[in-house]
Amino acid sequence: MKREKLELVPADKRTRQNLLILIAIYILLLVWLESLIDFLLSFDPMAADPFAMAALNQKKVEYTSVVFAAARSVPIGLLFLLGYRIQTSASIPPARMKFPITVHKIKGKQAQMFGVLLMGICMFLIYWEMVQLSRKFLGLQ
Repeated sequence: MKREKLELVPADKRTRQNLLILIAIYILLLVWLESLIDFLLSFDPMAADPFAMAALNQKKVEYTSVVFAAARSVPIGLLFLLGYRIQTSASIPPARMKFPITVHKIKGKQAQMFGVLLMGICMFLIYWEMVQLSRKFLGLQ
């Protein structure tokens, strides 16, 4: 049985640069979110009361958990879409898509199974986020 030569798909420098910029913006957004939530919740003039401060802190914990769960779900959703594109096109990298790193071209059932695996992992991670949020709000944790 003759083995096929591996085909390399070269990396795209512009895509790599755009990806690094998006990652930096995402990290800055994550750092900025908690300060933004503090700022938005501090408009209450009755916050000098200790009981009001305790209620404000409880509200902050609830809002922060929801906002950060949504922020963590964004990259998971993007990976899910990548898995879907891989599964539907049956090739890695998907058709007409540039990758920021050099990859071996994979076609057929192996690529489809990788896409299904990637989508399954993403679905599990989003399910886990929802379970953690529901535990926090139901008081089970």
